[in-house]
Amino acid sequence: MKHYIFYISVLFLCSCSTHRDKFLNRKYHAFVTKYNVLYNGKLAYKKGLEKVEETYSDDFTELLPIEPFSFYANQDEAEDVAPIGQEDFKRAEEKAAKAIQRHSMLIKGEERNSQIDEAYLLLGKSRYYTKRFGPALESFEYIIKNYPEASLIYETVVWRAKSNIHIDNVDFGKKALHRLLTASTLPPETRQQAEIGLVMAYEKSPDSLSSVIKHLEASLKAVDKGTTASRVAFVLGQAYRKQGLITKSDKAFDKVIEMKRGLYRFKLQSKLEKINNHLEDFTTEKFLKELDHLIFVTKNRPYLGKLFYEKGLVYQEIDSMDLAKRYYTESVLKSYKDADQKILSYEKLGDLYYGEKKYEPAKSYYDSLVSVARNKNSKRVVRIQRKAKNLEKVVSIQRHAFANDSLLMIASLGKSDLEAYYKNHIEKIKDEEKELRKKELIALEKQNTFSFDRESDWYFFNNAERTKGKLAFVKKWRLVVKNKNWYSASLSSRSAVAVVEVDSLSKEKNVVAPTNNKYEVAYYTEQVKRDPKFIDSITKTRNLNYYELGNIYYSLLKEKELAVEKLEKLIAFNPSRELKIGAYYRLYKIYQETGDVMNENSYKQKLKQEYPNSSFTKLANKESYNQDLDEDVNEYIICYETIYELYNLNSFEAAKQEILEAIPKYSDTPLSAKYALLHAYIMAKVEGKETFCKLLSELKLRYPNSIEAKKAIEILNNK
Repeated sequence: MKHYIFYISVLFLCSCSTHRDKFLNRKYHAFVTKYNVLYNGKLAYKKGLEKVEETYSDDFTELLPIEPFSFYANQDEAEDVAPIGQEDFKRAEEKAAKAIQRHSMLIKGEERNSQIDEAYLLLGKSRYYTKRFGPALESFEYIIKNYPEASLIYETVVWRAKSNIHIDNVDFGKKALHRLLTASTLPPETRQQAEIGLVMAYEKSPDSLSSVIKHLEASLKAVDKGTTASRVAFVLGQAYRKQGLITKSDKAFDKVIEMKRGLYRFKLQSKLEKINNHLEDFTTEKFLKELDHLIFVTKNRPYLGKLFYEKGLVYQEIDSMDLAKRYYTESVLKSYKDADQKILSYEKLGDLYYGEKKYEPAKSYYDSLVSVARNKNSKRVVRIQRKAKNLEKVVSIQRHAFANDSLLMIASLGKSDLEAYYKNHIEKIKDEEKELRKKELIALEKQNTFSFDRESDWYFFNNAERTKGKLAFVKKWRLVVKNKNWYSASLSSRSAVAVVEVDSLSKEKNVVAPTNNKYEVAYYTEQVKRDPKFIDSITKTRNLNYYELGNIYYSLLKEKELAVEKLEKLIAFNPSRELKIGAYYRLYKIYQETGDVMNENSYKQKLKQEYPNSSFTKLANKESYNQDLDEDVNEYIICYETIYELYNLNSFEAAKQEILEAIPKYSDTPLSAKYALLHAYIMAKVEGKETFCKLLSELKLRYPNSIEAKKAIEILNNK
């Protein structure tokens, strides 16, 4: 027996050599490669693919990329985002490399291990899924060069073409795939992947939707079931809708819904996309009934955010904005883990309030969107950030204007009207507190939901009695919790006793002490300021707020009606000379753009009559004074003076818009350097120090010997 074990051991050791071209050596290494190292590598690779298919978050508002990988939609992914399933793909790569290093039998320039080409293919695919397309191409090229007769050569050609497409070698990829598709013996799965590769190539070029549709259809014809086919059919439905082919789009989505072994999230989303296809055609009741059924289904609980969002879309389509807002809010609350759905819902809520000119809640929703976004560099988030930044100044000035209006209104009220106003205010406070107490009681009752079918007399099983008992206990005993500052708090209570003594003393001397009770009218009336200096200061600030709002509505938000409303109110307040001139000119410009000739001429005439020497008037008239300078020179000087006046009026957004139009127009004039310096100062107010320094640096290089360049150098040296 010992002799047999010895001989078997010697035979085993001899077969381990990778340098002997013997039958036993070849079979041994092929067996170990296939059923040990490669087997584990393929398992890891399959696990990574499943993670990609199940966890990748798609943006269904856009045409989906045909491959659900984070590196594909690079314009919407942060640069440091690791591809999904990276650990599994790295493990697969390690196993493939191990198989090549330990079991390759390259003898006299020929590979004798029949499984090594499989190892190289796994190595290339694992690198492909970890964003390393260069090393992946090396693996695929090695197979094509050294194993041209291998059974997996067609599959390798597809992967090589896809890798070339990802590194923008699109034409090479297209040619290789078109040539491959002419092969009559191509397996269905390989044909499917080749068609998908062509879809990837055409997705990179504009105006190629017809070609994308053609190859999506061919891919479905090759393989019409499974997770990949499910995605292909969904993208096809989106592409048909983009071309306006709604009937074909419905059929494609139906195919997704009925597909075997398809992903459930695509099946559910296809039902929602069919609703989106016909929002304007069918009755709302039909859609709402279908959505209510989907919400009721237990399996759809992870997708409640999507379903409530769709319900909001339905109500928005029929202009039921309150219900739309309600369901978009519900969508946010139900999207626990789906950050992308939260982003869509926040954007819709922000857009609804923005459309209603309610900029403060709109900004709040946009800020919430930015805070939940995982990638701050995506196109949607960058666009919303810019929108929120524009609203930031609007909201701030609106708040100041409202506060100043309120102060002036209160100061203008007589004694009886003021008391009536604050009595009404106190009643509102009391009503709000009552509602708050009711909600607290309801919350206390819900803390313990256990009860019998009938109302129990036993205290602890009677919710109402138990709640009353808790409140009575707190009211009677008023338990004091000694926190970290309990000693200083006790000192303050002693000082409170001293205040009471002072109050009693003041009563004896008939002195009226100030009240701190927010339920008394005197608490508010004593705080009203009517000092002329204070009123004058608030009036000037309010007028400036209105002027800034008018200019921001016009130049930043393009809301001309709101701009006219604010500026005309400002004129009614009889503001300072500078603000009045600026308001006249801005109204003149707005009416000129809207084609209202009568109002345009009216404000032009007011400028001419009341302020004939103003630079705004000169710019509006576009007339020279027949001096030595020609009309063009007069115009660029007047334009500069006008923008400078806007800057002095703190109307920075309006000044920015004007100077951006003026700089290219007057770049060859003697004032071009002055325009550049003024531009830098304006941008410092709008965008901050960094932009200011950048523009000053450009100025000193562009106009090196000018006075403005010396000024720029001086400022930069002092920074």
